[in-house]
Amino acid sequence: ENNLFVGRPLKVLWICGLPFQVQREVFPGEDLGAYADWSWILGHLPPPPDVELHIACGHRKHARLRTFHYQGAAFHLVPLKIRARIFFLFQLDWLFFRELVRQLQPDVIHGWGTEDSHAISAIRLARRNVVEVQGNINEYRRRVGMPWLSLLCAWSERLALKRAFCVAAENDYSLQSALPMIRTKRTYAIEHPIRPDFLTAPPTDGVSRQILFLGRIEERKGIWDALEAFEKAGLPDWKLAVVGSGTPADVARLKQWTDSSPCKGRVTHYPRLAPSEIVTLMQQSSVFLLPTRIDTGPTALKESMAMGLWPVCYDNSGPGHYIRKFNFGNLAEDLSVESLTRTLKRAIETREWIQPEKRSIIASQIRPSFDRNHIWSRLIAMYRRVCSD
Repeated sequence: ENNLFVGRPLKVLWICGLPFQVQREVFPGEDLGAYADWSWILGHLPPPPDVELHIACGHRKHARLRTFHYQGAAFHLVPLKIRARIFFLFQLDWLFFRELVRQLQPDVIHGWGTEDSHAISAIRLARRNVVEVQGNINEYRRRVGMPWLSLLCAWSERLALKRAFCVAAENDYSLQSALPMIRTKRTYAIEHPIRPDFLTAPPTDGVSRQILFLGRIEERKGIWDALEAFEKAGLPDWKLAVVGSGTPADVARLKQWTDSSPCKGRVTHYPRLAPSEIVTLMQQSSVFLLPTRIDTGPTALKESMAMGLWPVCYDNSGPGHYIRKFNFGNLAEDLSVESLTRTLKRAIETREWIQPEKRSIIASQIRPSFDRNHIWSRLIAMYRRVCSD
């Protein structure tokens, strides 16, 4: 194992979606099919010197392969010349990555996420593959209403986890939730790093009377419970900032609520902000309110904790894991808006986040846990073991 990569860097190919930030900065004004932030991917950049990182992103906007470099990684936009991919359970997408893999000859292929073709493609393209659990669709379907097409995604997810050579997840909760579908014994819980903006900027001083909600405007992220709890908590001196996009119907519902609620004038919605703008907004907030119904992370929670915001969430899934891990934040009874309201009100009354012992956790525990260099050392060790098996 020690002699596998002597004299050359480890060559790794990731398959994932194109991040909004990359599309905006590299191709301003162009639509290349970016549909999510993929902030955890960007948190890994730049890779360490002993890793040659290639990132392949499937898209249907152009007919040819486009390659460019961004923050130390080579990005490859791979055209997917097929429609209605989900009805084939994403089993054909790998065909369009074959030529790129032939040219690169990577040591290992890492497919990020089981909800699209990324995991299935990695499995079909290489024996030495890693499948990343980003969101457990089968578990999500048990907790929240989802479109009927999600049934096909759930089926595809079970196939991917069953066939994976190696499975990785961002924390113990995420890995444990997927274990019933996993056949391989090669499993790892390796944290996702957060973007450096949230690790280097000064954290909030905790004085501002503003609460932040950061997440998609949808039922799963708990936006409606957050609004109800904010209204019922009776906090006339506090404001609520909502950051996130959603379907036109959900955004219209949010606007109708803000226009008709007794909290009118104290709730502001930002559909999309750049990372630097989110950092500024976090520095101007004290509490992070995200009563998600289920989430393997979420990344927004990690970023807010690294910026010193005090999280108030339901006691479930990822939020329960991280708030307990760091002993930083308050958990309400799962899916109880009444409990959420009481917990939010009590958190603001006690203001634990300004206590010196709590603030020390930000620099001593939270930020080091999401540091890119520490996480890359664990990723490289996993890749080397995968390549030696």
